[in-house]
Amino acid sequence: MTDSRLTKAGLVQARGQAAEDWSRALGNSTSCAVTKDGGAHPAGKFHEGRVAALSELSREIADDSDARRIVAGSAVVRMRWAGRVTPGARRDRDWDAYRAGGIHAMTEINAMLGAAS
Repeated sequence: MTDSRLTKAGLVQARGQAAEDWSRALGNSTSCAVTKDGGAHPAGKFHEGRVAALSELSREIADDSDARRIVAGSAVVRMRWAGRVTPGARRDRDWDAYRAGGIHAMTEINAMLGAAS
């Protein structure tokens, strides 16, 4: 039986959960307000990366895609995210956390297919 999360609707649900996690990480604030204080907020950026990567994958797959196509698409998105570099010349904790969140979301999708087989 295929994991129901490995459908387009399942990706939309996963994105919604990631957005809720992101919101919880920000507390009673917005991303814009949090970043204006000048500090690093890697927990929020991690969940933001999850949302962004899941959104990217959702846009790239057809509504009727089967689990294997979704996993194949997630592998492509994961490779793109893994290849992204920090904008500018210096390392940035928020950027690293954002990128890690996207990679993590795509890795989870790959793991789901193995668990559902």
